[in-house]
Formats: sequence, C-alpha cells, structure tokens
Amino acid sequence: MVNSFDYQALDNGGHVVKGSIVAGSERHALRAIEAQGLAPLSVFPSKEAAGPSRVLFQRGPKTQDIVLAMKQLSLLLTSGVPMIRAIETLKQQNLHPDISKGFAALERRLRSGQPFTTSLPISLPMLPPYVGQLAAAGEAIGRLGEALSDAVQQMSYEHQVRQDIRNALTYPAVLISAGLTAVIFIFIVVVPRFQTMLAQAKAPLPWISTVVLNTGMFLNSHRLLLLAAAAGIVFLVISALRNPQFMAALRERAAKFPILGAWLLESDLARWAFMLGTMFANGVELTKALDLARDSVSLGSLRVRLDQVSKMVRTGKSLSAAMAEQRAFNDTAVSLVQVGEESGQIDEMLRSLARLYDDSGRQRMKQFLILLEPAAILLIGVVVGGIVAAIMLAITSINQVAI
Repeated sequence: MVNSFDYQALDNGGHVVKGSIVAGSERHALRAIEAQGLAPLSVFPSKEAAGPSRVLFQRGPKTQDIVLAMKQLSLLLTSGVPMIRAIETLKQQNLHPDISKGFAALERRLRSGQPFTTSLPISLPMLPPYVGQLAAAGEAIGRLGEALSDAVQQMSYEHQVRQDIRNALTYPAVLISAGLTAVIFIFIVVVPRFQTMLAQAKAPLPWISTVVLNTGMFLNSHRLLLLAAAAGIVFLVISALRNPQFMAALRERAAKFPILGAWLLESDLARWAFMLGTMFANGVELTKALDLARDSVSLGSLRVRLDQVSKMVRTGKSLSAAMAEQRAFNDTAVSLVQVGEESGQIDEMLRSLARLYDDSGRQRMKQFLILLEPAAILLIGVVVGGIVAAIMLAITSINQVAI
C-alpha cells in the first residue's frame, strides 16, 4: 500500500527544503529522500493521505457517486481528453464534496510530477484497492481509460450484488417487524382490557391464558422499560451490522444452511470470477490478480480455499488444476477455466463463469425467499393466534362455555 509523506530536509547548501513523497512506509520515504541527496529532518504522513476533510454530519460518498465519477473519468480518457484536463473538468462538476476534493488533490499531485497510479489511491481513498491495480496495468499497456471502465464495471457489479441481497431481505424484514409491532400492540392495548373482566374469575385459568395476561399487564405497566429495551435492541442490532467481525461470523453461520449457504457461496464465487476475469483482461499479473480477487470474497472459509489456490499457482500449477484440487468449484467451472487456459481466452471464460454462478445464485435466492416469506407469515400467525386463543380460553373458562 502506498502513502504520501510530507518532509523537511537539508540540501547540499544547508538550506531547509520542504516537499512530499509517495512511499510504502516511513522508512522507504526516508530512503527515497536520502537518494535525492537530501538530509531528512522530519517525515510525517501527509494530511491529504488521511482523505478529504468532512463537514460535520456530512455522509460519505455512496457507491453510486463513486461509480458515476469514475465512469465520467474513464469516458473522458477514452475519448482522448488529456488527463489533467479531464480531472480538472470533473473537479468543477457537482460531485460529492469528498470526491471533488479528491480530484483536486489528484490534480495537484499530477502537476507536481507524481505518477497517476500512485496518486489515485491516495487522493481518492474511498476507491476499492483493485482500481489502482487496474489503473497501473492499463497505463502500462496504453489503455488507461478502458482499464478504468472495467474497474467501474466491477464496482457496479459488486454494488448490484449487495443491492440484490438487500432488496431480497427487505420484504421479510418489514413483514417480521410489522408482526412484532402487532404482537406488542395486542399485549399492551388489547390484553389489559380483558384483565379486569377476568380478575374476578374464581376458577383457575388455563396456563397459557395466565401467561398471556401476566405478560400483557407487565408490559402495560412498564412501557418506559419496554421502550428502552426496544431502543437498546435496535442500537445493538445496528452496531452488530456495522461490526465486520460479527458480520463475518454471521455469514459463516448462514453459509451452513442448505439453501441460504449455497446462495451466499455462489454469489461470492461469481464476484471472484468476475473480478479475476477483469484483472486478466487488463494484463494484471496472475498472482496479484488472484490475491485481489480473493480479497473480494466475503466468506472466510472460501477465502482460505482461494488462498490455497493462489499458493498452488505460485508453485507452478495451472489455475484449473489448483481449482479442481481445492474443490471449491464444480466441474463446469474447472472445465471452463481449463478451456480458457488452452485457448488463451481465460478472461472471457471467467466472466462467463461469473454469469453462470450469478444466475445460479439468483435462483437460490428465489428459493430462499419462497421459503422465508411463508415461514415469517406462519410464525407471526402462530404467535398472534396463540394470544387470541389464550384470551378466548380464558373467557370461555369463566363462562363455562364449551369449545
């Protein structure tokens, strides 16, 4: 990972000079300064390296904002517009403030003579790591605009996968939330109204009626406690969803379920294949492409297998042989990659494989939703029906009405 450092140093004449330099670490920055014939006095991370400053309460750029900006940049470069002019044009457009400041920082770095491929990830740290790799590969073969276009396509694909998963789970989440709200309303508002009528009952009530009535009276008497508990649960859920370790563990648990696990696995494999195909199409080195594609996978267990694939390729094995040995892919996937290696069109075969896994994953998603939605409705129906049945049993028991 490259970083930007500001420094102060003494030149041969004993004068203090200031400047900035791009290096992998502070030690590398010191060596680079000494290589210029300067005596470094101080080296510290550049303020721009921490990313653009953010106004209070201003949200960071969304994926759509980043995709739109990079799409415009790739289009301008592909059309033959000089790089400085393209970045200057984008800087003046109505983009997200963080992105505009990032383009301004990128322009200053380019005008100072720093290379584009090292300035891009520093000036726009919100970009995924593979964008810099694709840009470096594209610049080396003279097709920077096309490489950035492929990076935009990859970002759009990953965003679409996340949107599909979010949209698929929205309706069941709303359904369950509405059911819980209805249950709480029944406990707080409806059940206490029967308590007065049933309090004078001499005969013992059925146990389920007693549980429902006592629960309703407790919740009705402790509304503030219930509200605080609900707020605490919401806070914990939001915090857990923002915790990478928790989400990783949750995905690993979910991957063990029959249909849901297959859906998550095939979604990850589709993302891996599409990323790897994009890297190959832009001339990224095989081992580097494998590492970047592996980092795009969300399942830790699958990432371990893909890491083994990368290690086997480093020892001289072909990609298809390494994939077959790890058994993370089906026979069709291995055959497609093998054909791609033999025909020299492995990038196209990998993208075809990504589409294959993506279509299969969507079918798994539909199967999962077909089971999840009725299960949620059934669960809510059982809970609400149980409460109603408990109340009816209580009423009929005090009136000695047979049911």
